[in-house]
Amino acid sequence: MELTEKERVFLDRRRRLLQLWPPVGYLLLSALSIFTAWLFWKNPLLVNPYLVWKALQSETLEDSSLILMAGMLPVVMLLTLLVCLFVVLFVFTALHNEKRELELIARLLER
Repeated sequence: MELTEKERVFLDRRRRLLQLWPPVGYLLLSALSIFTAWLFWKNPLLVNPYLVWKALQSETLEDSSLILMAGMLPVVMLLTLLVCLFVVLFVFTALHNEKRELELIARLLER
């Protein structure tokens, strides 16, 4: 059984994606790690809840920092929810693509 042009394009696109993903994924993981380390080093109050709690208890947290943190909390929460939404949508997309691949393979195996 011959593949249609649409199916060939789909398989070629999958091959390119599979070849492209490892370097892109490792680059993203590296950037995320470097950014996290930079945050811990430059402004640990943004990423270390223990330090924030200690500063609140000892009342050494500046009012400007407290106001900034309180103002940024909704933004961070909304961005976190948005990231969760994108993860779920990517899973749906990945499963849809895998379903197409399985149907393609099943058709090829019928021959």
